[in-house]
Amino acid sequence: MKRVWIFCMVVLFPVTFVYSQQNSGLAEEFTKLEDYLRNPKLTDEQKKKNFETNMVSSVRSTLSKRLSNPKKDLKDLKFQDLQTERPEGTNTFFVKYKNYYFQYQFPVDPETYVTSPSEEIVLEKPEGLDLGAGAHKEEKKN
Repeated sequence: MKRVWIFCMVVLFPVTFVYSQQNSGLAEEFTKLEDYLRNPKLTDEQKKKNFETNMVSSVRSTLSKRLSNPKKDLKDLKFQDLQTERPEGTNTFFVKYKNYYFQYQFPVDPETYVTSPSEEIVLEKPEGLDLGAGAHKEEKKN
């Protein structure tokens, strides 16, 4: 029995120690890679490009379900054709394209990641509708 114990101490313990050292290095590499992928360090130019790509892609996807000939109608769609607004501290965006208004909710920051909206609402403004200040006020009855 002593021989088995000595064998375990002399042979198996060093093997276990080396194996655990290799795993801690691999675990550390995994953790570093995961942190890098979850928290990318992007330049302002990369963020701008991601944002523009996400907005154009989202509008194109949404309208392709509504338009009769989306390839023709959306082939020249560019980011410059869009008006965007983001309430501070959210991943919610309001977008205007021609007479379409969109509200997009993204699961992650669309400046950091290439993503699609998790929720979308699209409204089409009727021709001639005035959305200026006070355009929808109730008239007072005398």
